[in-house]
Amino acid sequence: MKKSMVCGLALGLSAAAIMLTGAACTDAYDDSAYLSDAGARDGGADGTSGDGATGDGGSTDGATDSANEGSTNDASAPARLLLSYNATSTSELVALNVGTAHVDGRYTYPGFIGTTATQAPDPYLLEQSNDVVAKLDRAQPWIVRSSWSVKLADKPDGGSSYSDPDGVVVGAGNKAYVLRFTRNQIAVLDTSQTADAGAPIGTIDLSSLVQSNDADGTVEQTAAVYVPQKHLVYVLLGNINKKNVSSDGYTLLCSQTKATVVAIDVATDKLVKLAGGDATGALVLGGYNPLFGGGIVYDAASDRLLVMHAGCNQPAGDGGVGAMTGRRIEEISLFTGATRTLLDANTQGFPSGFVFIDAHRAIVQFDFTGYETYVWDPALPTLGPAIPNAPDSFVYDGNGNLLGLTTIYGDGGVVASIDVVSVRIADGKSTKLMSNPFMLTGGFIGGVDLWPRP
Repeated sequence: MKKSMVCGLALGLSAAAIMLTGAACTDAYDDSAYLSDAGARDGGADGTSGDGATGDGGSTDGATDSANEGSTNDASAPARLLLSYNATSTSELVALNVGTAHVDGRYTYPGFIGTTATQAPDPYLLEQSNDVVAKLDRAQPWIVRSSWSVKLADKPDGGSSYSDPDGVVVGAGNKAYVLRFTRNQIAVLDTSQTADAGAPIGTIDLSSLVQSNDADGTVEQTAAVYVPQKHLVYVLLGNINKKNVSSDGYTLLCSQTKATVVAIDVATDKLVKLAGGDATGALVLGGYNPLFGGGIVYDAASDRLLVMHAGCNQPAGDGGVGAMTGRRIEEISLFTGATRTLLDANTQGFPSGFVFIDAHRAIVQFDFTGYETYVWDPALPTLGPAIPNAPDSFVYDGNGNLLGLTTIYGDGGVVASIDVVSVRIADGKSTKLMSNPFMLTGGFIGGVDLWPRP
């Protein structure tokens, strides 16, 4: 499953997370569809205007057009929503121009899960079930400029057939760190390379951090953030036990494991010990099951990290599902390593969106009987007012609006349309930009991103 979530501006989830949703999650997918091996890589791209005319395009071999070779993210680059859609065996990336409300280009590729990452100087496409990370063109973010295979050879016994790359963080220079949810090694890339399925230049092994009571044997690399002034990449490790589920086969139960944050020195690619950390130097968190692919932000003003957790269910006596616990937003001081709960969300639905704007402004979304989106002051322990008409999956545009996708259902729960909307946070006023941006059908939304980032 790839279920949308937001941290800062990016969102996405993965097939691996379908069994980890908690009892309050109302989304249902066929698990068996997400556990098969991915096919060979063979994708295509095209550039289309709003009237369907064909323009310049790229392909998976990193082909370029001379007008955009080496292009940079400047003030003239239009804001585009990067919309991902995942079908049974093929996925699609759509670049929708926010100003014109037209599709500027699209890219299709094999594999049943994929999304984008925009926390770096370039936009990236994560072909998650194919173990591929692709750097997209800054000016035409539907064209692949370089790609790398992050499959590697560290599959644990009985582990997932794919590594599920879920984040790309670029540190100093041209070095990028690729998180791989179902593995214990971080892949290190040289992003200055022009490559087609190139190899990483190195790895960082986290297997020594697998906790003794974590039966699945992986640390679950969940999200990361680079803090330039510290020269550190902070990596959020879920450390959930994916083998500990209820009798329904998918609801995650609480285990005696702890989510942690570790730090990598970008000069040496070595783990460093953090103030207030445990014996390994990791910061131990109080929540459980942090949000996949996001859920962590750095607040420079307070020198802290904020982490959103989906929580877990206590086991019931009959092997079923008991009470929810560990669902919260917590802060971690990078000065002392101390943690505290900012928002207890155990009575809310499954967390599906988190945007941190500043010390007194954030957006939080939960999926209970439907998507419920709220304004939240992180200095207060309770949610603020609900935002009417908020999209199901969204990003913050930096100017008081949520941009994203809303699914409209018809009779019998059949999808009637998927609308691209802009919703004003202040009063919920919704403006439809277009309907049905995707060519694929029969799947689910893989993610919503914004490029360039505001």
